[in-house]
Amino acid sequence: MQTLNINLPQGVNIAEKDVLTAVATRLYDTGKLTIEQAAELAKYDLSAFIEELMGQSLRESASAVARY
Repeated sequence: MQTLNINLPQGVNIAEKDVLTAVATRLYDTGKLTIEQAAELAKYDLSAFIEELMGQSLRESASAVARY
């Protein structure tokens, strides 16, 4: 596995798990990773990653509804 370093701006406090999940989700959404690869990158087992994706989808839908 390739290693990348991400330098966050000073004062930003984001958990590594959140960053990995965000990157993995985006790469899966854009077709650059399979769902299995994305789960591995985010350090989830496959079923937990699928649940995370479903939860994000529900939050995005709720946000869209709240704007109206």
